[in-house]
Amino acid sequence: MNEKNTLESLFGQLGGSFDLETPVPGHRERFRLKMEQSASRGAGGGQRSWWRPLSIAASVALLIGASVFMLRPVPTVEQQVAKISPEVSETSTYFAGVVEQQVRLLEELSSPETKPLIDDTIRQLGLLEADYRKMEADLIGGGNSKLILSAMITNFQTRIDLLQDVMLKVEEIKQFKDESNESNAL
Repeated sequence: MNEKNTLESLFGQLGGSFDLETPVPGHRERFRLKMEQSASRGAGGGQRSWWRPLSIAASVALLIGASVFMLRPVPTVEQQVAKISPEVSETSTYFAGVVEQQVRLLEELSSPETKPLIDDTIRQLGLLEADYRKMEADLIGGGNSKLILSAMITNFQTRIDLLQDVMLKVEEIKQFKDESNESNAL
């Protein structure tokens, strides 16, 4: 009810000030023509008709540029290391092959007596591999390349030495087991 009173009082105060004149003859036709002209400009017939195609072309160019950037192949760590030092890449491939071969041989010689030793060795090799990956990242990051390359080679030599030592211990365990079985058989 309060709103009705407010509206009634407003109309009461403005009572004689409303515009009651009729529009000039032809007003509707002029208004309709202006609306049609405005509509035709909005459909591409006006001054800014170049804006829409230009914005579409810019959007397409942006999408193509972004997709080329996103789909660009990222080189692997090994490829980046090979780019920095091809010799290290070749040496790494050789040492990795030797280590893999010795690990397979060690796993073939596995027995219940040697399993804990072999499992510990494989865990140690994993730690050495993680250290090697850190050194690769440091090399790519621009560290002292001579020092890092030397450490990388030392890492592989440490792995091979570890495997050779474990191989000797496995052989000793196997020999001891064979000797114990022979003495028990007599």
